[in-house]
Formats: sequence, C-alpha cells, structure tokens
Amino acid sequence: MRTPAIEDRFHGSDRYDLAPVTTTFVQLISLVLAAIALVMGAYLLVIGRRPWRGREAQAVAPRVRLLGVSYIMVFGSAMVQIIANPRGLGAEALGGMMVLGGAIVIVVVLLESKAARTPQL
Repeated sequence: MRTPAIEDRFHGSDRYDLAPVTTTFVQLISLVLAAIALVMGAYLLVIGRRPWRGREAQAVAPRVRLLGVSYIMVFGSAMVQIIANPRGLGAEALGGMMVLGGAIVIVVVLLESKAARTPQL
C-alpha cells in the first residue's frame, strides 16, 4: 500500500492554500513597520531631536543624529530585503549594513548612559 506524499495530504486543504497569502501578509506588515522606522530615522537625522523628550532647550548631541543614521541603515536594508529578496553578495552586503546599524545603536546607547551618569557642574 502506498503512503500518500506530503503534497497529497495537504493538497486542497485550507491551510496549505493560504500559506502564500499569510507570507505576503506578514511581509506587508514588516514593510509598513520598517517604513515607519525609516521615517523616524530620517526625522532624527534631519531634525536632530527625539520627539519623546519634548522640547529640548539645549543643543542636540551628535549621537542623536547617529541614531538616525543607524535607523536608516537597519530598516532601509530590511525594506530592500523584503522587496527585492536578494541572493549572494547583495544579501551579504545588506546584512552587513544591518549589523553595522545595530552596532551604531549599541554605541549610541552606551554614550547615552555615559552622558546620563556624568554630573552636571
């Protein structure tokens, strides 16, 4: 007796037919969230102020602009990967940009914590 293959078992079932739709839905949600983060990175880079801090009277630190650059690198690369689905060297380059952007975020967080600990004279 022949055991049905996996394709035979799932063929015609609703779960098997909706897999591409679910993947597309998840990719669209990821794309929208990456676009929002990309706009936030551009805001940090151009305006240079963090909107969650309210109105800052003092000059903006360069680390805020670095944070904007890292947002653009990480989420811009993510958007390109979602849309273009690159392979080979292109995919490695985009992954490298994401890692570099993440490293910049770590440096910015360390600088932020160091600035918070420094007493104001």
